[in-house]
Amino acid sequence: MGVLDWFRRDNGKYEQHLRNTARKARQQQDLVNAAGVGLARLRCHKDTWAYLADAVAGERHSHGPGRVFRAPAAQDISNEGNGMIVVPLSGSSLAALLSFCRTSQGVIGNWSPLEQAIGQRTEAAICAALERVEPADGDHSDSAVIVLDDQPAPAKTSV
Repeated sequence: MGVLDWFRRDNGKYEQHLRNTARKARQQQDLVNAAGVGLARLRCHKDTWAYLADAVAGERHSHGPGRVFRAPAAQDISNEGNGMIVVPLSGSSLAALLSFCRTSQGVIGNWSPLEQAIGQRTEAAICAALERVEPADGDHSDSAVIVLDDQPAPAKTSV
């Protein structure tokens, strides 16, 4: 019996191993894509940004994302009113934010369900924006836009 037979016989662990390997490769590619972004703009509430900036910067252990993360200067953050802001992020800071979001969802660490939810939602928004990003030749002025501003769906009107 070969190794593959052993994995297949072992209650689907081989298939789980393949799924985990594919997920890790996808996550690594997301980090690579984020790091390649020249400028991203995160649109969110100022309180959300305050939490994210403090939390990511606080992860400064030996390999933590806080070692790479650089929050923009206050004057570079645009105020849109109603508490909403637009935060410019470099690719390396975006990758650090994405890495933090994934770390906050892990079993290692003392993350509350609320912190895990914020990390999960922020990760989803970053990954959705990264799906629309492609290498530029230097002539593009657009930036990746990441939106954390879920709104209630409009009420359905009956006819």
